[in-house]
Amino acid sequence: MAAPSLDIPPGPEFVASLAAATGVHHTPEFAVAQLLITHPGPRRANETTESVEDGMRRLASALHLGPGNQEPPVIGGRIMTSRGHVALDYGHDQYVMTIPSPSQDWLSLVGSSAACRICLILAPLALAAGQAETDAHLRDSFARGAVVWGTTYARRRF
Repeated sequence: MAAPSLDIPPGPEFVASLAAATGVHHTPEFAVAQLLITHPGPRRANETTESVEDGMRRLASALHLGPGNQEPPVIGGRIMTSRGHVALDYGHDQYVMTIPSPSQDWLSLVGSSAACRICLILAPLALAAGQAETDAHLRDSFARGAVVWGTTYARRRF
């Protein structure tokens, strides 16, 4: 079976299997909300490492993310918030991706129309990975060109 085109966003079943983490990067001049999106790897009978990476590439394409070694493109307003709930419009015509448990400082930044940097890692990362493992995986993925990113902001309430 041929892989779906990169022009077609992944379906809700794939997106529901993703892991998302929010954080805030502070510098002396400003703060940037960050959203890290990963996949824990094959868990269903029909999944392989290759199919997971293909799904991540389709998600990256749908979000118009750019290579991690270049300036992140501005991808438009993709974040939607309402009463502490957050969703990411990933380009599907019927579904959005729910972002679980964002911190209050992240919500405050995004709610004030501040930039949010989305970072997507193509290669699977185990859900049980700790901070050190996540950092090592991110650095290795970046070195291999397997990190894509973009800058978004909140567009409206949902």
